Amino acid sequence: MAAAPTLADLNTTLDTLEAALLDGDHARAGTCLDTLHADQTQLLAQPGGLDDVAGLRALESRQQRVMVMIMSQRDEAAGHVRKGAAANRAAHAYLTAESLS
Repeated sequence: MAAAPTLADLNTTLDTLEAALLDGDHARAGTCLDTLHADQTQLLAQPGGLDDVAGLRALESRQQRVMVMIMSQRDEAAGHVRKGAAANRAAHAYLTAESLS
C-alpha cells in the first residue's frame, strides 16, 4: 500500500503542473491535476490532515495562482479561436462575393 500523500508531495505535484503549463504540455498538466486532486482528497481525509493550517493555506494560495495561469491560457486560446473564426468568415465572404461578380 502506498504511503499517504504529504503537503510536500502536493507542492511537488503543483510544481510539476506549473512547469507543464509553462511548457504547453497540456496532457501532462491534466495528469498532474488528476494526481493533485486525488492526493489532496486523500490527505484531507486522513486523521490530522487539517492540522497544518499554515501549510494548507500556502498550498491553496499557490493553487489559486496556478488557476489564474490556467484561466489566462484559456482566454488566450479562446482569442485565437475567435480570430480564426473571423478569418474564416472573411474568406467565405470574399469567395461568395467573387463568385457573384
